Amino acid sequence: MSPIRSSGPPGARAAAPPRDVHPHRALGTAVSVEPGSDLAGWAYLLGAPRPESARRRWLARIGGLVAIGALVAYLWWRIGFTMPPGGWDRTAAWVLVSFEALPLLGLMIRIVTLWNIDCRAPKPVSELPAGMRVAVLIPTYNEPAEVIAPTIAAACALRPAHETWVLDDGDRDWVEQMCREYGARYVRRPVHDHAKAGNLNHTLDLMAREAADGGDDVDIIAVLDCDHVPLPTFLTATLGWFDDPGIALVQGPQTFYNSGAFDDDGVTGEQGIFFHVLMAARNHDNAGPFWCGSTSLLRLRALREVGGIATDTIVEDMHTTLGLIRAGWKTVYHSQTLAVGLAPQTPEQYLLQRTRWGLGSMQVLAKERLWAAKRWMSWRNYFEYLSGTVWWLEGVITVAMFLLPAVILLSGAQTSTAGPGAFAAVFVAMFVVRMWGVRRLFRHHLHLPTSFALRIFRIPVGFSCLWWLVTRRTLKFAVTPKAGADERVRARPPRIVTVPIVAVFAVLIYALAGALGWVPWRATAGATVASAVWLLLAGIGLVLGALRVMAPAYATSRRNSHRIAVRARVQLDGVDGELVDISVGGAAVRLPEGSAPAGRVVELHLPGAAPVRLTVVRSTTAGSSGDEIVSMRVTDGDWAAFRAMSMWLFHTPRGVLDGIPPGVPAVAAVRRRRISRSLGVLIADHAVNDG
Repeated sequence: MSPIRSSGPPGARAAAPPRDVHPHRALGTAVSVEPGSDLAGWAYLLGAPRPESARRRWLARIGGLVAIGALVAYLWWRIGFTMPPGGWDRTAAWVLVSFEALPLLGLMIRIVTLWNIDCRAPKPVSELPAGMRVAVLIPTYNEPAEVIAPTIAAACALRPAHETWVLDDGDRDWVEQMCREYGARYVRRPVHDHAKAGNLNHTLDLMAREAADGGDDVDIIAVLDCDHVPLPTFLTATLGWFDDPGIALVQGPQTFYNSGAFDDDGVTGEQGIFFHVLMAARNHDNAGPFWCGSTSLLRLRALREVGGIATDTIVEDMHTTLGLIRAGWKTVYHSQTLAVGLAPQTPEQYLLQRTRWGLGSMQVLAKERLWAAKRWMSWRNYFEYLSGTVWWLEGVITVAMFLLPAVILLSGAQTSTAGPGAFAAVFVAMFVVRMWGVRRLFRHHLHLPTSFALRIFRIPVGFSCLWWLVTRRTLKFAVTPKAGADERVRARPPRIVTVPIVAVFAVLIYALAGALGWVPWRATAGATVASAVWLLLAGIGLVLGALRVMAPAYATSRRNSHRIAVRARVQLDGVDGELVDISVGGAAVRLPEGSAPAGRVVELHLPGAAPVRLTVVRSTTAGSSGDEIVSMRVTDGDWAAFRAMSMWLFHTPRGVLDGIPPGVPAVAAVRRRRISRSLGVLIADHAVNDG
């Protein structure tokens, strides 16, 4: 088979704007999005992967060394100048200092693994070599049309020539009709076992049977979760990797277009650290990334060699990757925004998804005995897989971190001879400097308040994982809901979060009363502060977690599709108006007073697109201006309208939106009150791709 032909060098990114320049001004014009809106962080990662800038790399390295230096200096001060002379007090002090030293080893390893996160990429592809067959596979189960229509429509429109297969485990006739309209192949199976892995394996068997019957075999499969909409570069940017016959897997980042989701941190989301830092750092020999289930391409021959998709665990992607590595295949990471999906919108969805990932990781840990070194695994892969699975027990560790300082505090042990003011000053200085360095080591893909809040909320995940290791009960694959809810309901923090809040602040209040002499208390003021500072940090994290869970922004929604706050000049039944917001399933348009259409079915003309027929839901008056806001939706079963709305949002015609750079889809517009410093640094380092 001849190599995949290239269309030329990778598209260059625009020069990075100065750090003190607002991104829109740096791009040369004002972006036409709703007031208070901006571009999502992932929009600045649309360009082809490139080496990390020397400035960014050295700041990250310096940050990591500074973080280690701050912690070592603090520990040196604690051990050399604050330890009590002997007895129980000294033992308790050593226990507390050991607890404080726990992050040191992790920091040292992370400096090594994150020393270089340079990314590379093959030349983009314009056409496939003769004889190569590529199929995009989209497994689906019970998701609504507003979720799967954009994925199927965008997949069918990808280049170069390929096939799109929709694997429907819900046996829905309307999905088959949609596939027929869009040009995708519809597949259903008679027996629904092993969830997504079984669905994929059924299709791999179908491909093998058709090849055995004389048809052309498939060489490469691309896998997309049904809510992950591929962008135009999905295949053209990645297929070139397979010129290397030893590569079995190409994994891309998973990014999300529903800004304001539960794990959204205003930059690239909670998973930004994983996909844009940790995975990028593994794009080296013998450190290859694992399959993450979506936004990925796999060589079919490699999958057949290892027996198909693993079905022994509920994290088939990670488990399958271990089989590929054991068989000698290579995996690579393509650090470029290639598709955008839906992140968990509510606390319940987040907890369900993370619990599934955590429990599945425990299954892999136990079945593969990852604690034992393997001859077929490099030290880097051994470390990454072991730490990546054990990490899901962090909820148990988090609770232990609350208990240890509390027990020491209540015991009355004199764990520090330093005065309260001196101890507090040294501790705060260490913590601030350490966090400064850690943020730079992780390339600013770390938003500390969000990170602390979500860590607290993952406490139940850790205990679920520990309980599974004890019981080894049978697990079932739980699908993360993507459809709207019947009613809007705000979540409540689980008891495993609320009970520690009460306990932590009760201990802190009692300790304060004791230090003031109001209640019996044995510890000195300095020893009290030594333990109380950790409890205070724990209490702050607990409160942040509880507040995030209860926030109205994360209540359930009745909508099936996410609204995008993009503005554009449009026409509605020939009347000029302004787009207020738009989703896959509908739109809202502002019209001059008295010009709202009288009919129930209207034609919406979006810039650069053919007219779309929509059904009017309601018409309201917009305040004192007298303008009318007409809200519309796509008629059920109108697959042409769903496709038109989807393609305009995700494969936006170039140049139709003033200020949004060519190549950036309209769905990148997000609501944001301000540009965080972390996002500002990301923007400065990764200007929006202008090609």
